[in-house]
Amino acid sequence: MNKKACIIMPTYNEAANLAELLPQVFEQADKIPTHELHLLVVDDNSPDRTGSVVAEWMKHNPHLHLLSGQKAGLGEAYKRGMAHALATLQPDLILQMDADQQHDPSLIPLFVNLTQYGFDLVIGSRFAPGAGRPALSFYRRLISRLGTILVRLAAGLPRLHDCTSGYRCIRADLIAECNLGPLATRGYSFQSSLLSELIRKGARVVEIPIHFAPRVHGTSKLSLQDQIEFVTNLGRLWLCRLNGRAR
Repeated sequence: MNKKACIIMPTYNEAANLAELLPQVFEQADKIPTHELHLLVVDDNSPDRTGSVVAEWMKHNPHLHLLSGQKAGLGEAYKRGMAHALATLQPDLILQMDADQQHDPSLIPLFVNLTQYGFDLVIGSRFAPGAGRPALSFYRRLISRLGTILVRLAAGLPRLHDCTSGYRCIRADLIAECNLGPLATRGYSFQSSLLSELIRKGARVVEIPIHFAPRVHGTSKLSLQDQIEFVTNLGRLWLCRLNGRAR
């Protein structure tokens, strides 16, 4: 029996994107001989009926799953999704992927394959050498690059090119070792908090360059509150680093 790889995909008002993205994701299943591919959509009760799109697809695909709940931020959605996947699907790998079609589904087999070579964490990097120019405004590129530098300094991370990427593949048992509850970030800062926690747990990391495509439908969910939370979270990462040294 094959191992399982489960994609966790948070959504809010992504019905139009999912209608196009779901078949593209599951087209990759036959290209992954080592793992059975599952997709868990964590929907924040989207008013555009994103959940209904997923529910319709679920009638024909037993590897598609839906977890609904109140809107509480990207980080909270990931925490719920990971806890649910670990408890019910018991995957060997967990992938993080956006629902806005900016992450290329054709890379999923490569992500999974790289974990067979001893890597615990594969990061799809928008800024690694060889990556295409990301479809971001100058301001978004600036804060993403600056954010990576600040996270590396605050958390004492190795010289990674993209600490805030939302496209990753992670060994599930390593996530199970992380206490997700205290990762108090509710929004996008969860990405850097989880990365720091995984590396503290000894994760062996590899980055692969990706092309970060333009959003097809809808608008970005990054808010001013997310940006403020990111700055305050840097202090939390620094304190965790100091506590780790003290132990």
